[in-house]
Amino acid sequence: MSSTRKPASNLPPMEVDERPTEPNSNGSGTVSRRDFLAATAATGIALGVGQAAAAAPQETVALKPENALPKGQPEMYTGTAAGAVLAQLKAAGVRTLFHTNTSGFVPFFEAIYAAGDVQVINMTHEGQAVAAAAGYTMASRNLGFFFGSHVGIFNALSNTYNAWKDRVPLLVTFSGGGTAEQGKDSFESWDNTLGPTEPFTTWTGTLAAPEVTDTLRRAMKFAFGPPSGPVTLLFGAGGEQVEAPIYKIDLATMRQRSRAQTDLIEKAAQWLIEAENPVFVVGSQVGVEGAYAEIVALAEKLSVPVAETMHSLYANFPNDHPLFLGELQAQRFPRKQDLLISFGESFTAGREDIRGLTASGPRRIVHISHDPQALGRSIAPDLSILSEVRTAIRDLSDALDGMLTKDRMARIRSSRLAEVSALTSSLKQSREMALRAHFDSSPVTWERVGYELEKVLDKDAVIVPEVGTQYYKIYRQLKLGGPNKQRIGRTKGDALGWGLAAAFGVNLALPDRQVVALQGDGGFLFNQSEALWSIARYEAPMLIVIMNNHSYNESRARNMLNGGTFYEAGKDFNGYLGDPNVEYTKIAEAYGLKGEKVKNAGDLAPALQRCLRSMRDGRAVVLDIDVAIDGAPLSQGTWYQRHSIAEIRKKRLNG
Repeated sequence: MSSTRKPASNLPPMEVDERPTEPNSNGSGTVSRRDFLAATAATGIALGVGQAAAAAPQETVALKPENALPKGQPEMYTGTAAGAVLAQLKAAGVRTLFHTNTSGFVPFFEAIYAAGDVQVINMTHEGQAVAAAAGYTMASRNLGFFFGSHVGIFNALSNTYNAWKDRVPLLVTFSGGGTAEQGKDSFESWDNTLGPTEPFTTWTGTLAAPEVTDTLRRAMKFAFGPPSGPVTLLFGAGGEQVEAPIYKIDLATMRQRSRAQTDLIEKAAQWLIEAENPVFVVGSQVGVEGAYAEIVALAEKLSVPVAETMHSLYANFPNDHPLFLGELQAQRFPRKQDLLISFGESFTAGREDIRGLTASGPRRIVHISHDPQALGRSIAPDLSILSEVRTAIRDLSDALDGMLTKDRMARIRSSRLAEVSALTSSLKQSREMALRAHFDSSPVTWERVGYELEKVLDKDAVIVPEVGTQYYKIYRQLKLGGPNKQRIGRTKGDALGWGLAAAFGVNLALPDRQVVALQGDGGFLFNQSEALWSIARYEAPMLIVIMNNHSYNESRARNMLNGGTFYEAGKDFNGYLGDPNVEYTKIAEAYGLKGEKVKNAGDLAPALQRCLRSMRDGRAVVLDIDVAIDGAPLSQGTWYQRHSIAEIRKKRLNG
């Protein structure tokens, strides 16, 4: 196979200012946000959506030229169609590819081998590979790319669904299933091959030779959205000779961006000034855009307390900050909330979010999101604002500066800060009491696990959780968000079998950081041991903590809370995971990894030190901790419906 690349231009890459590029009176070519607010107010430019404009078409403005498909002169590629796919991926900065067993990609493998600078990560299960690609994307802000056999679509669906719920841009590609096989019911074939994936994708398509790179760039655009999410493709590009354009693509600016109408920002600012007891809710889009510093600065400007939902994908606000309240659904402060402003939270993950929205009675709700599909989907806000979240935060801050004197702003800030800080200080004391109450208990408490992890992990460690109902007891002992540790997950999809492979993907993206997979024992049993093979092969020195309560505690609690005969009997058909008790350390050892078992609280700290030594030596560790079944004791914890095939056979043989 041979290929040539013909550069069409030697021009340097365009430098783009972050602000709108409209001429100003200084002739500098840029305007400040405040000037932009004034200019749009004067001209009536509509850049967002509000309650009054709900029936009008959405209007968006691209802040950077790269938001559109590239229009500059491309380089021309001559070679195989599969090689053109690789060339376009590389031109977008994609050099890590996730793969599972298939024989359908020989021309693509040949291109990868010839390139020499692309890493293929092999995994043994399609679902785990998709989860790893998602974790890699969430940590790197790059583009996850998976390729595997089309008969593995069904294995891939669960974590494709999770990525769709999490709005993670992915390209999930499969070989086989071409149109020539339609209607034949032939080997490894069915009609509408990508049909099963369609509910969980932003687009489906085929990478066919004639327009292979055009299709690939279009797929990238659909993946980044909004709404962002997985794109599934049939990989029809093989050994055919093509001449195809290759464009340089900046994935950081791929998502189309919008900016709120000036009057909507001003209305939100006015409501915020008038509110006696406002609350901010920070959602996953703050993390996606990396707007951490901006949201902290805005909250501090008027000392507005900040909450998050239990389904947020990231630690979007420092949980040790005096303005951080914790989870929205658990809030009783302030007692009479009169304004809630949501920054990038979808409120689509579960009933807990809705309970948190309605718990405090009537109040105004402002919903800010860069995803037009999220606005008004689960709630009917009083004010909907379609905008890039980072820009909306900055514009709202500028609007407050224009409406308040410094003295009035300082009075609002200081009076509110004292009350909020007193509450968050008392919450900290409560967490300390909960920790100390059963500090030396065995099985180990969830609080003790969080406490010991916080003591030994690096400050910039990354936590990737997939644990159930007691997760907050660990989170509250860890310092997360802002300058502290980062958190990625749990997936909003809640489909088990995501966490370990996702953490592996995070470790691939952030090889210089400590990565901790915080895993429930039940979730680990959802096909996750296979991920240990890839973790061992690629020497990912992760810490895999299995919170082992021998129970599906989350589903057990939900089943019992339904009441009725089931509740009265105290029986739960799927809760108990003992009999047999799985020895997860031996599973680790089967893959050549280190295993540590902890049954008593006093053994946890020494075990963690041994784990860290193994990690420094380049080996992942599975730390299996016996933890208490927590929550209300609503069922008999070890009951299950017993059935023995051996006994049936024995009776028959002896009968």
